[in-house]
Amino acid sequence: MDNKNVPEILEKLAIRTISYFQEDLSLNIEDKYSIEETSKIDYLDISTLISLSTNMSGTVGMSVSNELSIIMIENFIFGEMSKEELNELSSENIAETLNVTLGNILHELSVVKNGGEVNISTPYTIHNSVTITKKKDGKMYVCKLKLNNEIIILSYMV
Repeated sequence: MDNKNVPEILEKLAIRTISYFQEDLSLNIEDKYSIEETSKIDYLDISTLISLSTNMSGTVGMSVSNELSIIMIENFIFGEMSKEELNELSSENIAETLNVTLGNILHELSVVKNGGEVNISTPYTIHNSVTITKKKDGKMYVCKLKLNNEIIILSYMV
């Protein structure tokens, strides 16, 4: 794996996620962000992880609170839905949001522009807050985006 691509994937994912929230969900997300290396990531209520393979390895994640997931659904779905239906769709929506935004940026990555290939796995969703710590020889990066009083955590670990 080419380590120079590690922050690149989060930078491009952050930019695309901000665009998605502003343009597709009509939500007022801040366009400022920073990417930091960390030794652990404290995920929120709903977290989706997608593994990368072929010429770039690692795992990309997106994590939001239950409250933000409902706000996202309400701005995505037209019509009335019960609370149970909203809750059921909320985790699927986080998985789909990461899957789409990540898929949108793959062609922009240096590894792909240089003739490489990056494959992505089916999204895996975790419910309830969890903490993941860095493996001994691994690296972890986190990017936090802000939307009013809510936070969207984007992550990359390898």
